[in-house]
Amino acid sequence: MKIKAFTLAEVLITLGIIGIVAAMTLPTIINDHKAKELQTRFKKAYSILSNVHQRMINDYGGVYSIFIKKDLDIDSNSSLISKKYEQIEAFSKYFNDAKVCEYSNSYLSCSGKTKLAIYKTYTGNKNARLDCDVISDRAINTSDGMSFFFGSVNSRNARVYIDTNGTATGPNRLGFDLFAFDIDKNDKIVFPQNIGGGSAGAYEDDEELGGIVGAVNVCSLSEQASRYNGFGCSEFALLDKNPDNQNLSYWKNLPK
Repeated sequence: MKIKAFTLAEVLITLGIIGIVAAMTLPTIINDHKAKELQTRFKKAYSILSNVHQRMINDYGGVYSIFIKKDLDIDSNSSLISKKYEQIEAFSKYFNDAKVCEYSNSYLSCSGKTKLAIYKTYTGNKNARLDCDVISDRAINTSDGMSFFFGSVNSRNARVYIDTNGTATGPNRLGFDLFAFDIDKNDKIVFPQNIGGGSAGAYEDDEELGGIVGAVNVCSLSEQASRYNGFGCSEFALLDKNPDNQNLSYWKNLPK
């Protein structure tokens, strides 16, 4: 059998085509790997939250009735604040070597880094609205790199937030590595409902809205103006359904 001899030009052209194909597929492979890693961390965090929550129900006879009592309290009742601290302390006891941080802005700074973390929204174009919605001086860092922090008494008293890889590791973005869950009056872990009631700072620099305050738990590419965009992503992340097109995977179609 006669073997064809390739010219140098043909070899170079072939190598060039291979290089182009490799360049086209490599970013996709990298992005898929990052998405899979984020998904794995999310599933683990959700499993841990569910397990700890159930153990607290068994040990204390309830969570909402014992530690939360009200979804919110406009007057920031001191007894509810005390209960919130008790909830965080009790929650931390179910981890080996977990650290409860008690610094100012602890949910941003208890990462071993001197620079405060900044969380972005689901679409990535705005800083997320967390400052008034979180107990700022308590956060739990686990030995496997997760961070748990809790909703403030006067805004999100029934809420638990999870940073699935901790504040020291990016992307620090709602719907990517930061997720929100609520505890209802029946001690069920539920997904934050997409309802109205955002604060005056929920939207920024958006003339189309005309000052209207929108929902606080959204998850959509269309919510570019909302600083709460991403708090509603937990359900879509667990089901692996894209919020804007549920025929697509959530994790394989994260916003750029």
